[in-house]
Amino acid sequence: MGLEEILKQVEETGKEKAAAIRKETVEEVEARMKEASKESENVVSQIKSETARRIEQLKQQEIPAAELEVKRNLLEMQKDLLSQTKNRVMEKLEGLSSKELEKIYSNLLTQVPKEGKLFCRKKDEALFKKISKLKSGGNIDDLGFLVEAGEYRLDFRFSTLVNSSWQNHLSMVSEVLFTK
Repeated sequence: MGLEEILKQVEETGKEKAAAIRKETVEEVEARMKEASKESENVVSQIKSETARRIEQLKQQEIPAAELEVKRNLLEMQKDLLSQTKNRVMEKLEGLSSKELEKIYSNLLTQVPKEGKLFCRKKDEALFKKISKLKSGGNIDDLGFLVEAGEYRLDFRFSTLVNSSWQNHLSMVSEVLFTK
């Protein structure tokens, strides 16, 4: 065997080994690519699943919170409307004429004892002297009057009467104002 033939055989063996190494490398690269592709699909799937879970969790938290905020705002608006209505009632009472006040005071005085001291606004003193025989006990700032008889104090100030009536009829007022 000549040197050329040995070289040829070595060259062919080298080529075969190089081809085998290349084939093996390509197969290994393809296997790793498939594995990486599967792994990336798993990661994408996990991310999608986690994102969907977080979105659902946020919906479950945010929607009730938003609904609660809407209810709070609605209640606040209703409270404001009720307060405005109550204030308008007081304004109308304050705007009553002396003739109308005389009629109201006369009706209220039927509910008080015949003895006692009467407290009223300074500007209503003349009116009370005309319709009542109760002694004057002094002045108050509010529209209406107070009567002290012994240990009892009867409060007929319009603000007190409106507040009492308001509390007693609040559900009815709310129903009239807020039901459709």
